[in-house]
Amino acid sequence: MKKNEKENIYEIDLSGIFSVEEMQELLREKLPLPAYYGGTLDALYDVLTDEGMNWSILITGTDDAEAILGKYMRNFRKMCKRVNAESGIERIKFED
Repeated sequence: MKKNEKENIYEIDLSGIFSVEEMQELLREKLPLPAYYGGTLDALYDVLTDEGMNWSILITGTDDAEAILGKYMRNFRKMCKRVNAESGIERIKFED
C-alpha cells in the first residue's frame, strides 16, 4: 500500500456457503471486483495482488465452507497466504 492511500476494510462471512458458485457470488457482492473478474482463485489472486493492495479482508464463518468445499477452501486459504506473502503484511485474515 502506498503512503497516504486509504485502506479499505471488508468482512466476508462464509456462513451458509454450500458451493463454489455461492462463494464466488458472495465475493463479487462484498468486494469491488472488476467487471472482467473471471470467478476463479487465479483470477482472485490477480485482483488481490493488483487492484486490491489497499484492501484488508477478514474472512469469518468458515466452518460450513470448510466442511462442504474441502479442497477448494484449502486452495482458497493457500491463495490468501500467497497474497499476504507477496504484500509483506497480513491483509487477509481468517477468524475461525
